[in-house]
Amino acid sequence: MKSFNHFGVYGICERAGKLLVIHKGRGAYTGRFDLPGGRLEEDESLTDGLVREFLEETGLSIRVKNNLGTFDFFVRYQEDSFTHMHHIAAIYTVEINEDHPVSDIGTFAMQDSLGCVWVELSEITLDSASPIAVLAAKWLTSGCLPSQTGYHEHWEMKVLGEP
Repeated sequence: MKSFNHFGVYGICERAGKLLVIHKGRGAYTGRFDLPGGRLEEDESLTDGLVREFLEETGLSIRVKNNLGTFDFFVRYQEDSFTHMHHIAAIYTVEINEDHPVSDIGTFAMQDSLGCVWVELSEITLDSASPIAVLAAKWLTSGCLPSQTGYHEHWEMKVLGEP
């Protein structure tokens, strides 16, 4: 296994038993649900990056509440000479700023969100979502977070539009 590191910051936003997720349009989680979030820009703090990524991917303004910790997953994903992605994720709870209007999601070259949707927690599985979204759904239903690294050796990207 030869892996590359991908670090990002992600937000868990829950309302009435549903998790706010994006439809992933590119990368290892293509065709699946994923938490809003992503890579930091130069000189950007974790929380500033999360607020920016959330707005770009969902069109929603948020307040960052709590840091749940940092979690990591190895996912089979071919990129250049690498066979796996080591996804390192700082995860926060967030809430929507209700007093800010919703905007359109950002359109730019590296945009990987095809829009957002509220999904029942029971529909967030490794067949439909990223490991980070599954972690979020499990935490929301059980209050437990993993202490071990997740390994997804048989991971497959989905075809867009595939259930």
